[in-house]
Amino acid sequence: MRIIDANCLFGRWPKQNLDVSARHLLEALQDLNIEKGLAVSLRGVFYSHAEGNSETLEVCAQHDGLVPVATICPSQYVAGDDSPGRLGERGFRMLRLFPDMQGWSLSNILVERVLGDCVEAGMPVAVNVVKTAGVASDLVRLAPEGCRVVLSGIYYHTLAEAAEALRRRGEFLMEVGRTCMPSSIEMLCERFGADRLVLGTTQPLDLGRGPIEMIRHADISDDDQAAILGGSLDALLGGL
Repeated sequence: MRIIDANCLFGRWPKQNLDVSARHLLEALQDLNIEKGLAVSLRGVFYSHAEGNSETLEVCAQHDGLVPVATICPSQYVAGDDSPGRLGERGFRMLRLFPDMQGWSLSNILVERVLGDCVEAGMPVAVNVVKTAGVASDLVRLAPEGCRVVLSGIYYHTLAEAAEALRRRGEFLMEVGRTCMPSSIEMLCERFGADRLVLGTTQPLDLGRGPIEMIRHADISDDDQAAILGGSLDALLGGL
Protein backbone atom coordinates (compact mmCIF):
# COMPACT_ATOMS: atom_id res chain seq x y z
CA MET A 1 0.00 0.00 0.00
CA ARG A 2 1.14 3.51 -0.76
CA ILE A 3 2.03 5.53 2.37
CA ILE A 4 1.87 9.34 2.47
CA ASP A 5 2.61 11.23 5.68
CA ALA A 6 0.71 14.49 6.19
CA ASN A 7 2.82 15.80 9.06
CA CYS A 8 6.60 16.09 8.67
CA LEU A 9 9.06 18.71 9.95
CA PHE A 10 12.67 19.62 9.34
CA GLY A 11 15.15 22.24 10.52
CA ARG A 12 16.24 22.98 14.09
CA TRP A 13 14.21 22.00 17.14
CA PRO A 14 14.87 24.68 19.78
CA LYS A 15 13.28 22.89 22.72
CA GLN A 16 15.65 19.90 22.83
CA ASN A 17 18.83 18.72 21.19
CA LEU A 18 17.13 16.56 18.58
CA ASP A 19 18.16 15.77 15.03
CA VAL A 20 15.29 17.04 12.85
CA SER A 21 17.44 17.82 9.83
CA ALA A 22 16.10 17.23 6.33
CA ARG A 23 18.62 14.40 6.01
CA HIS A 24 17.27 12.67 9.12
CA LEU A 25 13.69 13.21 7.95
CA LEU A 26 14.43 11.55 4.63
CA GLU A 27 16.13 8.63 6.37
CA ALA A 28 13.12 8.19 8.66
CA LEU A 29 10.68 8.23 5.75
CA GLN A 30 12.77 5.68 3.86
CA ASP A 31 12.98 3.42 6.93
CA LEU A 32 9.19 3.48 7.25
CA ASN A 33 8.58 2.98 3.51
CA ILE A 34 6.77 6.31 3.36
CA GLU A 35 6.65 7.39 -0.28
CA LYS A 36 5.84 11.07 0.29
CA GLY A 37 6.10 13.32 3.32
CA LEU A 38 4.37 16.70 3.51
CA ALA A 39 7.10 18.84 5.05
CA VAL A 40 7.35 22.26 6.64
CA SER A 41 10.45 24.14 7.82
CA LEU A 42 10.75 24.76 11.55
CA ARG A 43 12.30 28.13 10.70
CA GLY A 44 8.79 29.09 9.55
CA VAL A 45 7.30 27.87 12.81
CA PHE A 46 9.70 29.45 15.32
CA TYR A 47 11.20 32.43 13.50
CA SER A 48 9.78 33.82 10.26
CA HIS A 49 7.14 32.13 8.17
CA ALA A 50 8.35 33.96 5.06
CA GLU A 51 11.92 32.71 5.45
CA GLY A 52 10.74 29.27 6.50
CA ASN A 53 8.47 28.92 3.49
CA SER A 54 11.34 29.81 1.17
CA GLU A 55 13.50 27.19 2.89
CA THR A 56 10.73 24.59 2.52
CA LEU A 57 10.52 25.17 -1.22
CA GLU A 58 14.28 24.98 -1.59
CA VAL A 59 14.62 21.70 0.34
CA CYS A 60 11.58 20.01 -1.22
CA ALA A 61 12.79 20.90 -4.72
CA GLN A 62 15.87 18.78 -4.03
CA HIS A 63 14.01 15.67 -2.87
CA ASP A 64 11.16 13.92 -4.68
CA GLY A 65 9.95 12.37 -1.44
CA LEU A 66 9.11 15.73 0.16
CA VAL A 67 6.01 17.78 -0.65
CA PRO A 68 6.11 21.48 0.33
CA VAL A 69 3.72 22.69 3.02
CA ALA A 70 3.57 26.37 3.94
CA THR A 71 2.93 27.91 7.32
CA ILE A 72 1.64 31.30 8.45
CA CYS A 73 1.89 32.96 11.85
CA PRO A 74 -1.20 35.20 12.20
CA SER A 75 0.75 37.93 14.00
CA GLN A 76 2.92 38.29 10.86
CA TYR A 77 0.12 37.93 8.30
CA VAL A 78 -0.48 40.83 5.96
CA ALA A 79 -1.55 38.74 2.93
CA GLY A 80 0.40 39.77 -0.16
CA ASP A 81 3.05 37.15 -0.94
CA ASP A 82 2.03 35.27 2.21
CA SER A 83 -1.53 34.71 1.04
CA PRO A 84 -2.63 31.11 0.38
CA GLY A 85 -3.28 32.04 -3.24
CA ARG A 86 0.30 33.20 -3.78
CA LEU A 87 1.65 30.27 -1.79
CA GLY A 88 -0.24 27.89 -4.07
CA GLU A 89 1.23 29.60 -7.12
CA ARG A 90 4.69 29.04 -5.67
CA GLY A 91 4.07 25.31 -5.39
CA PHE A 92 2.81 24.74 -1.86
CA ARG A 93 0.16 22.02 -1.59
CA MET A 94 -1.19 22.70 1.90
CA LEU A 95 -0.98 25.20 4.76
CA ARG A 96 -0.25 24.16 8.36
CA LEU A 97 -0.97 26.32 11.41
CA PHE A 98 0.79 25.90 14.77
CA PRO A 99 -1.20 27.63 17.56
CA ASP A 100 0.30 25.22 20.11
CA MET A 101 3.92 26.00 19.24
CA GLN A 102 3.47 29.73 18.57
CA GLY A 103 1.20 30.52 21.52
CA TRP A 104 -1.68 32.22 19.71
CA SER A 105 -5.41 31.71 20.03
CA LEU A 106 -7.98 31.07 17.34
CA SER A 107 -9.80 34.13 18.72
CA ASN A 108 -7.23 36.20 16.78
CA ILE A 109 -9.29 37.79 13.98
CA LEU A 110 -6.46 37.19 11.52
CA VAL A 111 -7.05 33.44 11.81
CA GLU A 112 -10.51 33.88 10.35
CA ARG A 113 -9.00 35.85 7.48
CA VAL A 114 -6.39 33.16 6.80
CA LEU A 115 -9.09 30.47 6.72
CA GLY A 116 -11.19 32.53 4.34
CA ASP A 117 -8.19 33.11 2.09
CA CYS A 118 -7.59 29.33 2.06
CA VAL A 119 -11.12 28.76 0.75
CA GLU A 120 -10.64 31.35 -1.95
CA ALA A 121 -7.33 29.74 -2.97
CA GLY A 122 -8.69 26.19 -2.77
CA MET A 123 -5.89 25.24 -0.34
CA PRO A 124 -6.42 22.71 2.49
CA VAL A 125 -5.23 23.80 5.92
CA ALA A 126 -4.00 21.53 8.71
CA VAL A 127 -4.26 22.90 12.24
CA ASN A 128 -2.35 21.47 15.19
CA VAL A 129 -4.93 20.55 17.83
CA VAL A 130 -2.67 18.25 19.86
CA LYS A 131 -3.69 18.40 23.55
CA THR A 132 -5.58 21.70 23.48
CA ALA A 133 -9.30 21.41 24.13
CA GLY A 134 -11.48 23.86 22.24
CA VAL A 135 -9.40 24.21 19.07
CA ALA A 136 -11.57 21.86 17.02
CA SER A 137 -14.71 23.58 18.34
CA ASP A 138 -13.36 27.00 17.42
CA LEU A 139 -12.54 25.78 13.91
CA VAL A 140 -16.11 24.52 13.44
CA ARG A 141 -17.35 28.02 14.22
CA LEU A 142 -14.63 30.01 12.45
CA ALA A 143 -13.92 28.15 9.22
CA PRO A 144 -16.11 29.40 6.36
CA GLU A 145 -18.12 26.95 4.31
CA GLY A 146 -15.92 24.89 2.03
CA CYS A 147 -12.79 25.27 4.17
CA ARG A 148 -11.00 21.91 4.05
CA VAL A 149 -9.49 21.59 7.52
CA VAL A 150 -7.32 18.69 8.68
CA LEU A 151 -7.46 18.34 12.47
CA SER A 152 -3.90 17.38 13.37
CA GLY A 153 -2.15 15.64 16.25
CA ILE A 154 -5.32 14.49 18.01
CA TYR A 155 -4.71 12.91 21.44
CA TYR A 156 -7.18 10.68 23.25
CA HIS A 157 -8.63 13.52 25.33
CA THR A 158 -9.38 15.66 22.25
CA LEU A 159 -10.68 12.76 20.15
CA ALA A 160 -14.37 13.10 21.07
CA GLU A 161 -14.34 16.83 20.32
CA ALA A 162 -12.57 16.26 16.99
CA ALA A 163 -15.07 13.54 16.07
CA GLU A 164 -17.93 15.94 16.75
CA ALA A 165 -16.22 18.50 14.52
CA LEU A 166 -16.14 15.91 11.72
CA ARG A 167 -19.83 15.19 12.28
CA ARG A 168 -20.76 18.86 11.98
CA ARG A 169 -18.44 19.77 9.12
CA GLY A 170 -18.41 17.38 6.18
CA GLU A 171 -15.34 19.03 4.64
CA PHE A 172 -13.19 18.45 7.74
CA LEU A 173 -10.70 15.57 7.98
CA MET A 174 -8.74 14.12 10.89
CA GLU A 175 -5.10 13.14 11.08
CA VAL A 176 -4.50 9.70 12.58
CA GLY A 177 -1.23 9.30 14.42
CA ARG A 178 -1.67 9.95 18.12
CA THR A 179 -5.24 8.69 18.49
CA CYS A 180 -4.22 5.87 20.82
CA MET A 181 -7.64 4.92 22.22
CA PRO A 182 -8.52 1.25 21.61
CA SER A 183 -10.70 0.79 18.51
CA SER A 184 -10.57 4.52 17.70
CA ILE A 185 -9.71 3.92 14.04
CA GLU A 186 -12.54 1.42 13.66
CA MET A 187 -14.96 3.89 15.25
CA LEU A 188 -13.86 6.75 13.04
CA CYS A 189 -14.08 4.65 9.86
CA GLU A 190 -17.55 3.44 10.75
CA ARG A 191 -18.90 6.89 11.58
CA PHE A 192 -17.18 9.07 8.99
CA GLY A 193 -15.47 6.88 6.41
CA ALA A 194 -11.78 6.26 5.78
CA ASP A 195 -11.73 8.98 3.14
CA ARG A 196 -11.80 11.54 5.97
CA LEU A 197 -8.79 10.11 7.79
CA VAL A 198 -5.13 10.72 6.91
CA LEU A 199 -1.82 9.53 8.35
CA GLY A 200 0.33 12.03 10.25
CA THR A 201 3.40 10.98 12.23
CA THR A 202 5.37 14.21 12.95
CA GLN A 203 8.51 12.67 11.50
CA PRO A 204 11.29 12.75 12.48
CA LEU A 205 10.28 13.82 16.00
CA ASP A 206 8.17 10.78 16.85
CA LEU A 207 8.30 7.07 16.16
CA GLY A 208 6.21 6.65 13.03
CA ARG A 209 6.01 2.88 13.00
CA GLY A 210 3.42 2.82 15.78
CA PRO A 211 0.73 4.81 13.90
CA ILE A 212 1.34 2.89 10.69
CA GLU A 213 1.09 -0.50 12.40
CA MET A 214 -1.99 0.68 14.32
CA ILE A 215 -3.70 1.33 10.98
CA ARG A 216 -2.49 -1.93 9.47
CA HIS A 217 -3.78 -3.96 12.41
CA ALA A 218 -7.10 -2.15 12.78
CA ASP A 219 -10.20 -4.23 12.12
CA ILE A 220 -11.02 -2.43 8.88
CA SER A 221 -10.96 -3.39 5.22
CA ASP A 222 -7.86 -3.31 3.04
CA ASP A 223 -9.45 -0.48 1.06
CA ASP A 224 -9.93 1.55 4.24
CA GLN A 225 -6.34 0.92 5.28
CA ALA A 226 -5.11 2.07 1.87
CA ALA A 227 -7.23 5.21 2.12
CA ILE A 228 -5.90 6.20 5.54
CA LEU A 229 -2.29 5.39 4.71
CA GLY A 230 -2.27 7.51 1.57
CA GLY A 231 -5.36 7.53 -0.62
CA SER A 232 -7.35 10.12 1.33
CA LEU A 233 -4.48 12.60 1.39
CA ASP A 234 -3.71 12.01 -2.28
CA ALA A 235 -7.33 12.80 -3.11
CA LEU A 236 -7.40 15.88 -0.86
CA LEU A 237 -4.40 17.35 -2.66
CA GLY A 238 -5.55 16.43 -6.14
CA GLY A 239 -2.86 13.81 -6.69
CA LEU A 240 0.73 13.41 -5.51
